[in-house]
Order: sequence, then C-alpha cells, then structure tokens
Amino acid sequence: MTRTGDTRKVWDRLLGWLLPDGSPAGSLAQEDVERFCWYELPVKWVAEPAEYPHILTALAGLLQDAGRPRSAAVCTSEATREILAAWQHSPDQGRAAYRRAVNASPVTPPDTDLLTWGPVMGIGEAVARSNASRLLEQALDDDALMPGTRGYAAARIEHVERWLTTPHPAHDGRTPLDAVHSERRRTWAEAPPDARRRMRGTVMDLLSVAPETAADTAEPLRWLLEAVGDGVTLTQADLPRTLVIEAAERYDWYLPGMVPRTEYDVVRLAELHELARAARLLAKRHRKLALTTRGRQHLADPALLQATAARAWFGDGVRAELAEAAAAALLGGKLTLDDLTAAVHTLAAEVFTLPDGSAPRRDDTRHFLWAVAASRRGPRLPGIP
Repeated sequence: MTRTGDTRKVWDRLLGWLLPDGSPAGSLAQEDVERFCWYELPVKWVAEPAEYPHILTALAGLLQDAGRPRSAAVCTSEATREILAAWQHSPDQGRAAYRRAVNASPVTPPDTDLLTWGPVMGIGEAVARSNASRLLEQALDDDALMPGTRGYAAARIEHVERWLTTPHPAHDGRTPLDAVHSERRRTWAEAPPDARRRMRGTVMDLLSVAPETAADTAEPLRWLLEAVGDGVTLTQADLPRTLVIEAAERYDWYLPGMVPRTEYDVVRLAELHELARAARLLAKRHRKLALTTRGRQHLADPALLQATAARAWFGDGVRAELAEAAAAALLGGKLTLDDLTAAVHTLAAEVFTLPDGSAPRRDDTRHFLWAVAASRRGPRLPGIP
C-alpha cells in the first residue's frame, strides 16, 4: 500500500514502475503518462482509490520539475478524475472511458489514408505507433501543432504520413510504413494451421510488390456510382428500370433475349446496389438515391474503390477464409472446379467443422466454390451469395 504522506516513497515507486531502466522523468512520453493515469493506476497498482489524488499529485510534481507541463496536466485533469471514477463504478465503464480518452488525446496517432492502426499490433507496429505519438508530442511542444486551430486535424495527419514514409533507424532504415506492412504480411502468412500457412506462403512474394497497373476489378461498382451521380428517382425501393436494363445489357446479367422489369430480376445488380448502400457510397432520401460524400471520394480514388470491392467479394468469417484460399489457388493459373475444390478443401477440412461437429465434406466445399464462381461471371465484383 502507498502511504499518503510519504511523497518520497511514492516518487521512488513511480519512477521504478514507469522508468525501470533508470531514465530521467523528462524522458516519459505523454502516452505513457496517460496509460498510467487512465489504466495502470486503477487496474494494476496496489492502492486504494482514496490514495489516487496523492499519487497523481506526486507524479505531476515530478513531471513539472522535469519540464513536462503538458504531461503533468494530464495527472490532475478533470478527464483523469472522470476516468478513475468510471473504473470504480465498473470495469466496463472504466475501459470505455479509457478508450474514449485515448482516442481524443492529441498524442494518439490518427488513422490516415496510408495506414489504419490495428486493434492488435505486432512489436514493429507498436514501436511505430509509439514513435508516431512522440512525434506528435514534440510537434505540440514546438507549437507546430496547436489543438483547436483551423487545419489542426489535417496537419496532424500530414505530420504522421510524412513520418510514415521517411526511413527510420528503429526499422533498420526502412520506412515505418514498410515495416508495418511487412510485419502484417508475415503475421498473416504464419498464422496456423499448416494448411493456411502453406496456402498463404505461395502468395507472399506477390503481396510484397504492388503491380505497376492494377486491374480495375471494381468497374461495375464504378459504373453504378457514376450512373446514379447526383441522383436518380427510385421506383418504390427499386432502381429506375432504364438503369436496370442498362446493367443487364452491359454485363450480360440477364437471360438472352429477355428484358428485366426490376432490379430484383437482376440478382447481381441488386447485390451491387446493396453493397453501395451498405458501404455508405449511396444514400436514399425519400425516393431519391444519390452519391454521398464518401461515394465521391471513392470515385476519385481507384485504390479506395477497389478496396471496398475486394472486401465485398471476400466477405468475412468462414466465407472470407475459403474465398481467400480460392483466390490464392487461382493465382497459379486457370483451374477446373474439381482441381479448385481439391486445393481449397484441404484448408476447409483442417480448419472448420459443421454444426454437428463433423468435418466439411468435399461436396460442401464444392458447393461454396460454385457459388463463388457464379458470383464472378460477367462482372468482376459483387459479393458471394
């Protein structure tokens, strides 16, 4: 237990906890102080809540004397008091308050178009994120970033993106962005079981180098967004019939010689419409369907549009695992459905079980792949049924 009146012992304990290597208090990053005040103190330290004010005042004094006034202010802030009160109410409320505070902190690196920080990180990504946090803290100290001013959010992103693309000693001279991507690929490829490792190992070299010219696999999605544009009037909840007919003819999505009446006659168009709405690229207001701001951003950024298309094609859960295996097998060249079934079933049988606990049968895998193949005919996009 910490004795409220023994400040010297509190200092020694704080320094031993926060700086076990003996570094000076001035070397503490603000994110380390935030983590201690908002998480480690209420969850990991052996101290009564009544002792928290003295502990935090002692830490604030250490940081103030070390020339870290911004970090010192974290210790005695209203936000810290509210987070500690939330922990006392319940662990769930404490964790929620802690996450909100971290997300709002000016030293938390923002997601950018170049990189979205992972919810679970490898060592390399954790190092990169910590260094990015220190970069932001230094920019705040130098008044290069000033919270609340016009353009502040964009300036933070610019600082982080510039740093992500600059070689850094912490990553053996590579850029932090390259280091994070490399670590993610390696973690992805090495995930068990053996069948998954073997499958992913065959595509690792392909993933390390982006193609000079990417295939426009999102063309049907692009067409729909452009066709809707500033707005079309829906027929009840359906796309206009002229647009339905155009889609059917453009992609050969309907029976030869026949004319569809509604979008639900053209299953792939209905799926494409659903995808665009679910991804918030299109939005309906009353009976008018129009591009959203997000939709316009996707149209202006081919890589962003194709990423959305790819996520829709692969799906998630079991479907994503097997679709990924099928895509990896097809990278080696054209395969018959029987050959593709054999390649994918190795993973399915090793990784998954049916609701009754039995292993998937070869016919189960074949049925899944038939659905995948059907969804890829004509257009090169929409999702798996």
